[in-house]
Amino acid sequence: MSEDITQRITRNLKTPELIEVLSRLPGSDLHSLLLAVLKRRVASIDPAQLKRPNAASQASDVDSRLLHEVERAAYHSAGQFAAIELSPLDPLGALHLLTGLDQANTVSTIRAFECTSDPTLGLAIECARRRQSPADRRRLTRLCAIQRVTRFPVPRKPGMTAHFKLFSLLSGARDEGSFSFEIHALREHINVYLSFLASLRNKGFAFENVVVEISDTRAIGALCSRFGVDQEEIRASVKVRDPGSSERLLARYSSLWPGRISRPAEDLAEFDLPEHVLLQLGAIEREVCTRLAAEHKSVCFRFNMHRLNGLGYYRGPCFQIAGNNVREEFFSLADGGFVDWTRRMLLDEKERLLTSAVGIELLCRLFMLQHNR
Repeated sequence: MSEDITQRITRNLKTPELIEVLSRLPGSDLHSLLLAVLKRRVASIDPAQLKRPNAASQASDVDSRLLHEVERAAYHSAGQFAAIELSPLDPLGALHLLTGLDQANTVSTIRAFECTSDPTLGLAIECARRRQSPADRRRLTRLCAIQRVTRFPVPRKPGMTAHFKLFSLLSGARDEGSFSFEIHALREHINVYLSFLASLRNKGFAFENVVVEISDTRAIGALCSRFGVDQEEIRASVKVRDPGSSERLLARYSSLWPGRISRPAEDLAEFDLPEHVLLQLGAIEREVCTRLAAEHKSVCFRFNMHRLNGLGYYRGPCFQIAGNNVREEFFSLADGGFVDWTRRMLLDEKERLLTSAVGIELLCRLFMLQHNR
């Protein structure tokens, strides 16, 4: 709820301290109060209103049998990951506290929960629970899940709906030194998604010009400092739902800013980036991009130094997989990167976590041949 709306409500009710007073109530008292309000409102609802079209509550338009077939292919591609069934609820505050995103992007309940808006949150919380003890943390944790999530506001983009299914991966481990876990986890996640997409080609799906783009928030943050790009300006101007927003912002700055490159150690050498970041990007080029390119010969691998929308979310390397459908429309398919969520939940600076996801319902709507004729 925006400040303007809350100010209008408190002004009309002549209770300027309303929000502050309610926020100080014990959780059980607040829940009881809100439940009493809802009971009164529900009593006045006509059952005929329930059938009115509603983006958040109406059924998906994708055939359920098709979704199950795609889900089986996804799980088959992730055989090394333990598959779990997540709760449809996350603890209240999970989205904002872990990602920094606005709480308004998720559906908060009157109890201490919120409807899941991203399966990686539930996976990360489960990962933290499984890595409580020092003995647990000596083991690699790999989890995957398929979950229907709800997000608001609904993006006005093709194939986007208020609720949809995502297939997500998570890899958690202790820092092993020499960037070894990060290399292995990145390669494994990207390989799972590329193998998954390849398997769908035999099920009536078509993907053209598939590209894997690697970015790194540390490198891009250093470039922002070098060229004087303000972080507040990025937050105000760059939106995940607007893929061109990064390019438009950077167009106002130096034409020397590197864009999409193939050899980061060489192409970024003149920009005085931290040496360890350049070394790690070079390792990603050799151990992730080059090795996967040999296996997935039709896929393009490159580095994108124009990605600004991950700066407040990821911590270090991140990736995106995108491609064209048969109508030559270009869409992002999968997205992932390293985050500090388990590090903060477990209070352990040695914890490392990679999360990622692909929209399987989006694939069915936009990349299945019979839907694109």
